[in-house]
Amino acid sequence: MTFLWQWLGVFGMSFGAIVFGIGAHNAKNQRWQILYTLNFFVCAIAAGLYLIMALGQGVDFINGRPIFWVRYVSWFISTPLLLLILTYLGKTSITTTASLLGANAYTIAAGFVATISPYPVNYIWYIVSCAAYCATVYLLLHQYRRQVERTFPRVVPAFHKLLKVHLTIWTFYPIIWILSPAGLNFLNLSVETMFVTLLDMASKVGFGFLSLQTMSEIERARQKAKTASSLVVFR
Repeated sequence: MTFLWQWLGVFGMSFGAIVFGIGAHNAKNQRWQILYTLNFFVCAIAAGLYLIMALGQGVDFINGRPIFWVRYVSWFISTPLLLLILTYLGKTSITTTASLLGANAYTIAAGFVATISPYPVNYIWYIVSCAAYCATVYLLLHQYRRQVERTFPRVVPAFHKLLKVHLTIWTFYPIIWILSPAGLNFLNLSVETMFVTLLDMASKVGFGFLSLQTMSEIERARQKAKTASSLVVFR
């Protein structure tokens, strides 16, 4: 079952990469092209990850259990692109963007150390990783959201939805980890792979489509603002 879920990941991520790649090629302007391109690389990287695992690579036995260490390589590359999608849409400041990328890198690095560490050291690094993730959540819910609300007051509901979906999906990852063989071992490898695959597809392909919807909301709001401004001038 583990390999079946990994092959599902290959096809699901490849589908997303194809759709976003075609979108980037046919984009109507540079803003759309950048957004489609970011989403394309997120899915393309994930497709490569799942192909590696489906072919039986990127896994080693550490502390008596199989560790798919290649996941962390993929996440270390793809999750910053997901954050860049958020900051690109929200026109976020460089300081907030850099802080988000730094906290995210710390989260994944500590999570990897937790995964390869023996008991009970693994739980210490797990707590460190969760603390770094809490910093990411704080930055998104405070600095990022405030800047978005100031920049795009007409599109606040769309950004709130984007943030809610993003954070809900990402918060499931540490929950799955603590229940997995690397943590409390309540889930076997196949079930863990199933949950991680579904989360990956939701956080990358699903989130990608939601980011496109948010961009549409931004453009509609801009068009309404221009129309209202034109009517005021005409009057």
